[in-house]
Amino acid sequence: MIRSVFVRSLLAAMLALSGGLGAALAQQQRSGQAPSRGTNPQATHPQQGAASPGGGQAALLQSFGDWGAYATTASRGRICYALSQPKSRSPANLKDTPGYLFVATRPAEKVRNEISLIMNFDLKEGVDHQAVIGSNQFALVAKGKNLWVKNPAEEGRMVEAMKKASEMTIKGTSAKNNATADRYSLKGFGEALDRVQKECR
Repeated sequence: MIRSVFVRSLLAAMLALSGGLGAALAQQQRSGQAPSRGTNPQATHPQQGAASPGGGQAALLQSFGDWGAYATTASRGRICYALSQPKSRSPANLKDTPGYLFVATRPAEKVRNEISLIMNFDLKEGVDHQAVIGSNQFALVAKGKNLWVKNPAEEGRMVEAMKKASEMTIKGTSAKNNATADRYSLKGFGEALDRVQKECR
């Protein structure tokens, strides 16, 4: 898969800066609260004011089930993304290490529904990792601590599979050659993605 160095660095920075947002979203969902349109997100997401690439600020637009819809403005335009965290991680030593799954749209770069993950541990490169959604499997490629869909042409099919399923498992291999598995709930994914598309047309 060919990705520009700029896109990789921009995405990595966005993921890192959004970490606090993801943690806040997870805390909100555990407490049963879900800010909706019209709610003051600053009151419930104190970390939402973190600067993003290009000097913008990441903002929670709305949360849906186990997913949140976010938007920020970077040096190359507006970026909108659906975000979630895994419900479980294995091996057990990863349980306190946060992971994030993003589906991003960047209109200025004509990018729509780009799937990416930040694993927060070093991954084995040069091998295929996998996203498993029911009977569907999608190859993922690693760079550092991040994963992308190996064949970008399959992203549309993967997104459609995610909309129809209840969960997804990300199977990977760490740089230390350990097998890993993250289980994501897909509850609310379709609604979060619809909100993203409305925000970043």
